[in-house]
Amino acid sequence: MSGRSLGRLAFAVSALTVAACGSGGQSLDAPEPTPLTLGDDGGTGSDPAADATPAGTEVATSLVPPAGADLPTRPPESGAGTTTTALPTGPLPVPTIQLFDIGLFDTPIALTTHPLDERLFVIEQGGRLIAVDDVSAEVVADITALTSARGEQGLLGAAFHPDEDLAYLHYNDRAGTTVIDEYAIDPVSAVFDPASRREVLTVEQPFRNHNGGEIAFGPDGHLYIGLGDGGAADDPQRTSLDLSNRLGKLLRIDPRRAGDEPFTVPADNPFVDVADADPTIWSYGLRNPWKFSFDPATGDLWIADVGQGDIEEIDVARAGGGLAGRGLSFGWSAFEGDVRFNTDQPADGHVPPVLTYDHSAGDCSVSGGAVARRTSVPDLNGWFVYGDFCSGRIWGYDTTSAPQEPIVVELAELPNLTAVAVGGDGELYAVSNTGIVSRFVAG
Repeated sequence: MSGRSLGRLAFAVSALTVAACGSGGQSLDAPEPTPLTLGDDGGTGSDPAADATPAGTEVATSLVPPAGADLPTRPPESGAGTTTTALPTGPLPVPTIQLFDIGLFDTPIALTTHPLDERLFVIEQGGRLIAVDDVSAEVVADITALTSARGEQGLLGAAFHPDEDLAYLHYNDRAGTTVIDEYAIDPVSAVFDPASRREVLTVEQPFRNHNGGEIAFGPDGHLYIGLGDGGAADDPQRTSLDLSNRLGKLLRIDPRRAGDEPFTVPADNPFVDVADADPTIWSYGLRNPWKFSFDPATGDLWIADVGQGDIEEIDVARAGGGLAGRGLSFGWSAFEGDVRFNTDQPADGHVPPVLTYDHSAGDCSVSGGAVARRTSVPDLNGWFVYGDFCSGRIWGYDTTSAPQEPIVVELAELPNLTAVAVGGDGELYAVSNTGIVSRFVAG
């Protein structure tokens, strides 16, 4: 791509399948990515367990909401959750950007940040978490013996506790079950202590696709966990609107041990007192929330929910007068995007997407996204940036534009795009499962 340059770091790359999901029961709607063979560490990438590097070494009938339940059907409009920083008014200037490659990794699929560490933490689907700065890279966690990168499974997410020397991994074990594990970490290096590993939560998966992936601590200090509807096609088990089932949901917990309990359910979770509902559920009606993020300036929750076969969607829950997304349904599988889908599912009570796009231009699976607020590219701040796995196209949505007339511009392209995320330095990054991680810079 024009304007791109290769950074200092390079890692072995293999052709493992991306974790973003396509339509139907397939792992992808796109050809498998072409494997890169660059690898200064000498690894082949063909067997994650065999090529594992010790941590700390340098490398590179469904229950639907009951009638009369006091649940919001639209996000609150104003109130808590915002910062004192004045937000820009629109329309925003259109940014001109380039992608600067910071390195090559072994099937990277996502990024995470540490609240006290500006290094970039790259999540490799095969099971490694790598801390990267301008001059070095360090494997801080390696669970290649616990997971397997196959289809849409593997190591899918990581999050550092905002107040304690703890970190959490979201992965599929060798049987395919979703697992959330806790680890103690070194307060300086952020290296995980394997002996401290503690299982927090598990969810059985009926199929190998639609496992979600993102985990993140919200502005409230609780852990949010994105789970897909369980897989196959068309929501066959009708899990997403079933409040007794964790699949197709965003969960919210305090992941720390509480007495004999592996985690705590916050008392203000919306379904704590709803009969037969799972109290860990925060939001529901999701197909595969592959990526979600919180706007650091407003607390708004942005969810990229992968579509079935026709429509991709971006959902937004405003923080406003409360916590973003509390008790909201985003409509799957009553709707795919804004189009009616399974007619046996209730049509009322869902929050419509703020953005949708179809597959007519070669797109297939939404990957994203994040609101830029403090990047070194001034014109990028205020834009929500996301993209598509199949086409590799990356777009910006002007968050100041009216919902009836959204302003969306194409910014860049990165093949096999799996994530757009903000790093600990405030910069915006794009991830491709071909191995590339790139930083957005002024064009």
